[in-house]
Amino acid sequence: MQQSDILLVDDSSEVAELTKYAILRKKLTEKWEWFSDAEDASDVLFRHEYTARRDLHPFLILLDLHMPRLSGHDLLRMLKGNKATSHIPVVMFSTSTDREDIRKSYELGANGYLVKSTDARTLMDTVTDAVSYWTTRNLPVR
Repeated sequence: MQQSDILLVDDSSEVAELTKYAILRKKLTEKWEWFSDAEDASDVLFRHEYTARRDLHPFLILLDLHMPRLSGHDLLRMLKGNKATSHIPVVMFSTSTDREDIRKSYELGANGYLVKSTDARTLMDTVTDAVSYWTTRNLPVR
């Protein structure tokens, strides 16, 4: 298994393409991975070799809230409830501005909550700002 600096967990291929473009355009990293649902992401994140090797852990997980099968809150609960993954920064990345969604995200241990813009340029700027902070300014636990 190879290391990814950024993990995007989002069921929208459009958001994934815009995120990829934003990250690569600013040359923030070439090591990023997209999961189209939280269940697939959890299968990878909780494999023994992944949890046992902190050098594989990303600098940031951008996590959508509303997805089929397993919600972003469910995956967040799993990540923050597991000693091996609880240190990984998780920023919720959602269209929801509902106060309850935001409150619950922070209650479950989210490191931030970003609202996805419907404007492509604004969405890419938001991704660029977040990824830049977590990959260049923040010091991760490794």
